[in-house]
Amino acid sequence: MRRRGQLLSLDAMLALVMVVVLLGTITSTSSALQNEISTMVGWYERANIASNMLDVLTKSPGDPANWSEDVSTLKSLGLRSNYRPYAISYDKISTLMELEDDAVVVQSLVNMSNNKDFELQFYLTNTTVELTGNFPRRIFIDLSDGRDRNIQIGQGSTGNNAFDAANVTLNGDELPKRNQPYTLSPGDVLAFYALEDITVHDRKNHEDYPITAPAYIEVQVISTGSNFQVKWSKQGLHITGQGRVRIIVEGYQKSTISVNVTVIEPEDLTAPSYTITVINGSKVSDATTIQKSRDRSPWIEYIERKVTVERFEYQEELDVDSSSTLEWISGRLTMNVPEYAYLRVTVAPQDTGSIILVVRDGDEYRGILIRKESEDSNLQAVVATSGDSTPPKFYIGNTTSIDIPWSSVFTTFETGAGSKVVAVWVYDNTFGGTVRVKDLGHLDTMMEPKFERSVLKLWVWDDS
Repeated sequence: MRRRGQLLSLDAMLALVMVVVLLGTITSTSSALQNEISTMVGWYERANIASNMLDVLTKSPGDPANWSEDVSTLKSLGLRSNYRPYAISYDKISTLMELEDDAVVVQSLVNMSNNKDFELQFYLTNTTVELTGNFPRRIFIDLSDGRDRNIQIGQGSTGNNAFDAANVTLNGDELPKRNQPYTLSPGDVLAFYALEDITVHDRKNHEDYPITAPAYIEVQVISTGSNFQVKWSKQGLHITGQGRVRIIVEGYQKSTISVNVTVIEPEDLTAPSYTITVINGSKVSDATTIQKSRDRSPWIEYIERKVTVERFEYQEELDVDSSSTLEWISGRLTMNVPEYAYLRVTVAPQDTGSIILVVRDGDEYRGILIRKESEDSNLQAVVATSGDSTPPKFYIGNTTSIDIPWSSVFTTFETGAGSKVVAVWVYDNTFGGTVRVKDLGHLDTMMEPKFERSVLKLWVWDDS
């Protein structure tokens, strides 16, 4: 019922009120939804910046693909391997870190981040090597010249006394113990493992050559002018005779090295291998400045990605002028090293000292010691296996260089079963001047990359 002067009925007024309330609710809900949608879109865009940035870095080789060889040609940064799309290149990561202050590199990263601030961290497999113990020392006593001699070999400082020994052989055959002596003739080789200190005496020329036990010894008989005999019995090894002989004594004093290798996987690292941070278009390294910038940002997006790293280290030659450890060669050997392939080490004529290389050969580790004791002495080298599982090998060069066969460093393996991981580290150097190590065997043509795990972490924020 409508009274006089009333524009709307009670029902109409109630309907109008409900419409107004409904419109208000719809408007409010629409605004809330719009804000939520805007927030979600903003979050998605921010998240996409980080994800897209890692996509470009890990899925593109860059433009040009070989930008790491000449950064001046760089148009767009990318870390993917040029040959294996499932891996990123360790060489490109290293180049990026070396050139992190380069304006072209920084600008390429800024473009990827859509001009936002970011911190990019690389966590790479970390390998450290340690060599302990002592290298075997070569024994070489040449008493084969034409001088008149009176030679005795025995325990103690005089005479040809019997001494404790083991693994006694004559011309490669095990020597049975017996009370009767064996006569040694020219061309015979008597080998044994001395368990006591012995001395090679030349009584006529008053020359003594002490040998510290334990030592592996070979006595090569060149000629005899009198009886030269050996008796191997319960009393020990007894070398007898009147001593008018010419012999060569060689071998090595037994010592053992141990190569300890520690590998920390990227997930277990407590600090990044490399970090690059850019704020407002400029590279920043101060931790306090970086944290304050993050605090000022209304948002921070984080993303990480696990990737495979292709790693191949090789330089034909390397100049070493410090004592720090440096990886020179690293990869997988696909074929056996030929006999003509050599490692050459060169020093200045006046320099003395030593340099140590540590080698990984599949599952074995070796040490190479190259030393020069005086200006006019020749360089000498020994290749020893960690744990003394194989006999050491010795080499002599001249006053400035020495060649070591790669085949004594990398042993033969069954190539049909696949390749094996190899590496060479320059471990220690005491030479006063520059030492040059050079591969004369073109090892790079026999190798392929190895693969390691890596983790990339990226933070993106806006401190504009």
